[in-house]
Amino acid sequence: MRAREKIALAMERLLEQKELDSITVSEIIAEAQVARKTFYRNFCDKYDLMNWYYDHFYQDSFGSIVLGASFEDALLLCLEIYDSKRTLLKNAYSSKDINGLKNHDIEITRKIYETCLQQKGADIASEQMRFAIEIAVRGGSDMVMQWILGNWEMPAERLASLICETLPKEIKKYL
Repeated sequence: MRAREKIALAMERLLEQKELDSITVSEIIAEAQVARKTFYRNFCDKYDLMNWYYDHFYQDSFGSIVLGASFEDALLLCLEIYDSKRTLLKNAYSSKDINGLKNHDIEITRKIYETCLQQKGADIASEQMRFAIEIAVRGGSDMVMQWILGNWEMPAERLASLICETLPKEIKKYL
């Protein structure tokens, strides 16, 4: 197993037990059984590690809209993965750090929307589309985070359906 994956699995195990902000790099390297310099050769800090870990399953699920998957199917796949990793993600999203998962989630989701919409001919530079993208990204990401945190009790299918139904019309016409 490569060092990155070994370190990510250690982080995954630790996040099942406690919040990201309370996990130390020393705990991660002890759990992964790697040297400190191995950790820092691969990641800047624990937030960089968390974001790398997140990117892998997020790109393969929601990110698949860029490859032609339907928006709702990609979103549902993403939510199913989230549900299977609920405790881990709850502990990651609880971070108050500026480099935490909340901000990274918004950034990567914005890039996926922009790429997908641009591929489908949308003018993503227009003021109206930029605003619609921000509403979709921030609103959708926040609702998913609230669902992960247990503030919205509903099946993944219902959440995906509600997000799709409430997308701004400027975006819906391209998806």
